[in-house]
Amino acid sequence: MIKFILYFTSVLLSLIGQSQNIRSFFSDPFKNITPICDPNEDSINKNSEDMSKENTKKIPDDLLCHFCESEENSVTFYPCGHITGNYCANKFLRRDGNCPFCLQKIIYYKDIVNLEDHDFESQSPYRFRSLTEKELNNLKSKIKKGMTDEEFMARFWYLRRCQEPDYYMLLRIECRIITKADRRNIAKLKKAILSGDIPEITVYKKYFRALLNDTETTMLNGYYNKFQTGYTKYELKIRKNYLNFTYT
Repeated sequence: MIKFILYFTSVLLSLIGQSQNIRSFFSDPFKNITPICDPNEDSINKNSEDMSKENTKKIPDDLLCHFCESEENSVTFYPCGHITGNYCANKFLRRDGNCPFCLQKIIYYKDIVNLEDHDFESQSPYRFRSLTEKELNNLKSKIKKGMTDEEFMARFWYLRRCQEPDYYMLLRIECRIITKADRRNIAKLKKAILSGDIPEITVYKKYFRALLNDTETTMLNGYYNKFQTGYTKYELKIRKNYLNFTYT
């Protein structure tokens, strides 16, 4: 009986040890996921030339544009009375002129500041911008310190600048998405970014996924449901528009 108890205990300890080793095997490469970009530097009205001069006062939640949630409500639609920020109002004015909330025809935009084409493009909350020197150094530092291929793919294939991958996203990429060919290509891209042969914005433009397969959609739905509860459809809509805007 004593021998059986000792044997059972040794087997149990062995299984626990194996479980810890498996967990360690999967989790070690994905420790210490830290931001490269400052989310406050990736919102509306940001430009790499005047970023340091702009007032970055936080907008209270109750004053945020009800549509993009990036700028302050300032324009009222008539006759329906719905309100959005100035950029969004210009966007609807350039389209069919219907209110995005009730679909009623907009006859008049109270307090709108009309944007010229260049201003409209440069103020898009979805546009690309070049990284600041500090952010670029952060990216290069992470690559030098061993940024995993999964994290590189998460950042440049699937996530916007201000978003950070989580453990489960990286695990899904490792187990279900990334290929040997991807790893070889990513190794070349890392080397090119470090040497300055290509800017990281080019990697975004070339590899950011505009179309997602079922596995990728499931992965992103899980990510957004965890961090953006209630906004999954909105996040996926932004992704579809993300490549339509370029850094100016």
